[in-house]
Amino acid sequence: MSNGFEPTYTWLKGKKTVVSAITTKAKKSNIIYISSDPDREGEIIAKHLFDELKRLKKPIHRIRLKEITKSELKTQIANPSGLDLSQINSQIARRVVDRIFGYEISPDLWKHLKIGSLSAGRVQSCVLHWICERENEILNFIPEDYFLLKLIGTVKSEEVILSFREPNKKKLNKDDINQILKSIGLGKAKNLQIPLTKINKKNIKRNPPQPFTTASLQEMAFRTLGFDSKKTMSIAQKLFEGKKNSSGEMKGLITYMRTDSTFVSSEKRNLGLDFLKKHHPNLKTEEKVYRTKKKKHAQAAHEAILPVDPFLTRESLFGYLDVNELKLYNMIWERFLCSLMEPEVGIEYQYIFTIKDFDFEFKEEVISNFGFKQFQVKKDKTVKKQKDWKVGDLFEYKETLLEEKSTECPPRYTEGKLIQKMEERGVGRPSTYVNTIETLYKRKYIVEFKKSIGPTELGKKVDGYLYLNFPTLIGEEFTKNLELDLDQVSDQNETRIVVIKKFYDYVKKALKQPDRFRKPIGEVFIDSMELSDPKEKSKIIKDTIPICPKCNDGKIQSKFAKNGKTIFFCSRYPHCDYITYENKRS
Repeated sequence: MSNGFEPTYTWLKGKKTVVSAITTKAKKSNIIYISSDPDREGEIIAKHLFDELKRLKKPIHRIRLKEITKSELKTQIANPSGLDLSQINSQIARRVVDRIFGYEISPDLWKHLKIGSLSAGRVQSCVLHWICERENEILNFIPEDYFLLKLIGTVKSEEVILSFREPNKKKLNKDDINQILKSIGLGKAKNLQIPLTKINKKNIKRNPPQPFTTASLQEMAFRTLGFDSKKTMSIAQKLFEGKKNSSGEMKGLITYMRTDSTFVSSEKRNLGLDFLKKHHPNLKTEEKVYRTKKKKHAQAAHEAILPVDPFLTRESLFGYLDVNELKLYNMIWERFLCSLMEPEVGIEYQYIFTIKDFDFEFKEEVISNFGFKQFQVKKDKTVKKQKDWKVGDLFEYKETLLEEKSTECPPRYTEGKLIQKMEERGVGRPSTYVNTIETLYKRKYIVEFKKSIGPTELGKKVDGYLYLNFPTLIGEEFTKNLELDLDQVSDQNETRIVVIKKFYDYVKKALKQPDRFRKPIGEVFIDSMELSDPKEKSKIIKDTIPICPKCNDGKIQSKFAKNGKTIFFCSRYPHCDYITYENKRS
């Protein structure tokens, strides 16, 4: 672009009034400290405030509070700094790249799908594709019935259930079961005995969960408390900003809540250990400090989400926090303290009983130290003793138990699982997770029912067009690598102009591809110009869109219904009235 991709800014509605109020107070001050959030977004806000306040010709300092407490504020004021230009450049690059994606790709959607309100986004389109991919997996899933074979009987007068061990881990059908039963003579024998031939031991070590990141906090709050991501972050923001205590002092309760790091400072660790030694002296803590491996795509710019003061228990905050704030705070508090404790350790015993080359097993765990789980359950657990069985002991057969099972299709994403995947795959950053999903809801690309997220018809059309026209642009790998490029700007290893121009040129090249327009077929778009082989095109259509089993002419289409199920129906409706909730394919 002619101006070197330099953005211009205009006032958002109501924000000029806010800045005017800040300026009025700043005029009465001798020194100005800017303390916006300690991340990229906070840094650009600090830059804008600096530009407005510098005309007052007063000393201006930047401080970054990881928690809002008196001690942290004193520390920061004693060690002020300036603006972080690399963070600012990275944030500008991020916003410009997102604008380029939206301004260049969205009009293409309007033109070819004939809907003027559509939008595409660098991260949102990638996440939408995940959701649509999962819906296609559900549509194309073919259930497989299988059986579990179990034997009920006793060993040394103790009733046990043995499970059949398939050496190739193959799922057993009815014929397999009949063959096994016939081979070992279960149908005829009345007093069948099966000897214990082997005892295997395996050490168990379950490490305590790590302190929360933004993604894991949202996933856990969604799963255990039923909070959506927006609600979780809204409550976390209040806990970070603080509540007034009994003396009227405003004090933050948790550290900064937008982070992808599980790091705990030695200061916070020692506070947690002091609390456990004082209030739970019978529970053992892990003295060794484990350096958790940095996640592949994590910025790790902050600590994990931690309680500011572990001595502030849930009970001590009654009357200061509402019910939901107490729940979320207690979850963060408990997770942090559990992370300091010893792992759960023990031994898993596997007892193998063999008859005519068929193995049956009985498994049992003997836990010698419940570790962190004692704190979570808040009661002593009884340590189970190892069985006194030995090789040669006999299993006295009583009856056969057959359990009929069916393979299940992959579940739809929940908000928590989507955000967890965004963190794991490096798509987006902690500050953008909630906004990404909110945008998909707002655009009516996705719908949620009983915690499950599915695509709307509009969402499937948009994803179908984007995926077949711009597969790389909305692909996970491209989106992840662009995040890494933006991180390079933060680390001063690259300039923002280079990153933006590289992206801009790529988008322009993708838009100029002469053969990229697709013709809609059912729910997808097939490009006949790219698929020169008719057999290949036919295979894609067959694999992607099943044929209606009733009329053998229409294509099976799906819709995420209001009851949370998927409706499968014929594209020739109302001429063909085929409709089902079962995902059967011809």
